[in-house]
Amino acid sequence: MPLKYESLMSPLKVRGFILKNRFITASSSPHFIQGPETYPAESTIKHFINKARGAAAVTCTGVMNGTNGVQFPMGLDFVHFPDFDIYDNTSQNYLIHLSEAIHFYGSIASMSLFIGPPSSYTLMKKKKVVVQGNINGVEKNDERPFDIPLVDEFEIEKIPAHELPEFYSEEMLDMICDSYAETAGILKWLGFDMVTVHCCYRGNLPAKFMSPLTNRRTDKYGGSLENRMRFPLMVFERIREKVGEDFLIEMPWTGEDVEGSYTFEESVAFLNEVKKYVDIAQIRCDDGGKSSFTNYTLEEAPLLELTGRIKELVPGLLIAAVNGMHDLDLCESAIAEGKADLVASARAWISNPEYGRLALEGRGGDVVPCLRCNKCHGRGEDDVFASVCSVNPRIGLEHMVDFLEAPPSGSKRVAVIGGGPAGMRCALFLKERGHTPVIYEAGEALGGLLGHAGAVPFKWTLSRFKDYLIRQVGEKGIETRLNTRATPGMLEEEGFDVIIAALGAVPALPQIPGLDEGNVLFAADVLADESIAGRNVAIIGGGDVGVETGIHLARTGHKVTVLEMRDKLAADATKIHYYGEMMRAWMAEDNFTGIVNARVTRAQDGGVYYTGADGGEQFVPADTLVVAAGLRPLSDEALAFYGIAKEFYIIGDCMKPQTIQQAMRSAYSTASRI
Repeated sequence: MPLKYESLMSPLKVRGFILKNRFITASSSPHFIQGPETYPAESTIKHFINKARGAAAVTCTGVMNGTNGVQFPMGLDFVHFPDFDIYDNTSQNYLIHLSEAIHFYGSIASMSLFIGPPSSYTLMKKKKVVVQGNINGVEKNDERPFDIPLVDEFEIEKIPAHELPEFYSEEMLDMICDSYAETAGILKWLGFDMVTVHCCYRGNLPAKFMSPLTNRRTDKYGGSLENRMRFPLMVFERIREKVGEDFLIEMPWTGEDVEGSYTFEESVAFLNEVKKYVDIAQIRCDDGGKSSFTNYTLEEAPLLELTGRIKELVPGLLIAAVNGMHDLDLCESAIAEGKADLVASARAWISNPEYGRLALEGRGGDVVPCLRCNKCHGRGEDDVFASVCSVNPRIGLEHMVDFLEAPPSGSKRVAVIGGGPAGMRCALFLKERGHTPVIYEAGEALGGLLGHAGAVPFKWTLSRFKDYLIRQVGEKGIETRLNTRATPGMLEEEGFDVIIAALGAVPALPQIPGLDEGNVLFAADVLADESIAGRNVAIIGGGDVGVETGIHLARTGHKVTVLEMRDKLAADATKIHYYGEMMRAWMAEDNFTGIVNARVTRAQDGGVYYTGADGGEQFVPADTLVVAAGLRPLSDEALAFYGIAKEFYIIGDCMKPQTIQQAMRSAYSTASRI
């Protein structure tokens, strides 16, 4: 029987290895997936095991060399990834466990080598080894340096970043190449089949040498393309010499860099040189911040055409498409049409623990859409880093699921009151566990507060997720009663075993004089239909919703002023990658003005008055006032349903206003107890 995704699931032979399909996982892991352990903890191993069930090659993160034992500011991104000590014998045992667990599923085990801060551009450990006993003439406890001493780290930190390449002597560069090779050799010894060496975003040393923007050297390592290629080629040549021919090397590569850096032609020329040593090149974008494309990127796979051009011009090198490669039909066409040899995804495997099985079974419609919210990189400004996914509530709990989920205690009839995202997802989990859920929705359609998403172009990921949930509810045969406002008496008559209140929340109207008069709308109203707003709009509340409403209205021809009482717009937005893309979006709109430290005092005289940071009162004229000041949970309405069934639960926004991620976790944890 032919496979639906025949090209995607076809095997591929390279250097004697057989990749079981065309899926490889891009180097990633949710932040804070483990603690300070210098070895892969159970949570990390379980996370990569879940990927290995479907992917042909699984790239692990964990060789950072620069975070262990160093106190960094808590808000930094890279320090929340694991950092394994590959030189420690006691850590090596767990690394072997990791590689063997990946091999269990017939997958290739890879480790990503990514260098973080400037003080750790070299991979070798600057530490001493204490030799115990008399070995080869060395007496017990005699301390010997493990490698060549480098310049003091503090001195390196004082050198401006753009001058760093000039700083390294030829002897140092030679040692760094040996260090890369040594690391790869140790990983091979520990059972890994491949290393993934980052060479993109002008971020680490090989990438810095390639770009004229970061390489100002005047010796044989700078200037011409031939000279700029010299060091990165040395790195890969040295790795290949160390690991031999029975080992794979992968390279994430910025296919087309920013203006002033290397040209597209130079990119192709380098790839044609490095293919002597490298087997797979992932074609990435020009900026690490943009690498996790958000919903503000309206193209689904913005690098796919570039990837196809490079594949044509670099024969003999396997080319992997990356960034936005999530939809299985899109992935299949990329392979079938010859735009890529492989598909490298990160978030597809985080949002879908069964991604590989869904591809094998041809079930593209069951793939949970990724929101591109980047919560797998962290949450808001004031949140601690945590391993989460907005649409996969098991992320961060993968190693605990077996004892967190209670076995179903027989089949039960469950009333789910509310057809928003929490209610729909909970009903789906209940159906999976053998129960019979019935959804009661007061409105004419499912979707809840996501109902407006389809009208806003940059909310396309939320719209797709809403449509996915609605489609799944229908396909799984879950009874849904629309235009039905459930009452305690109605549900008591039906004799449900369980009641789950998922009534949601309604927009909150702040106690500001004058807001109960005139042309005052809520954000959800104008997101659903921007035409009801006048030309000049003042938005009260500059959180995520207020800013997104402002961007949408500005893009549709309105002149918008967003007033936020805090000192930062969209202060709760995901701070890693996502916030920067959101800021770029509002900064690009001439009709968008954001005012922070603005406390609205009254609505009057055809506009609003507010006090600024200096305490003085200011006025913003507006035809329409839009309120985006939070939600009021329908908790009292939910509590009215207590006592009419043996079990009663409250989930989602009617407990307290929540993000999609929190609502999905609430739906999952509740269903898992029934």
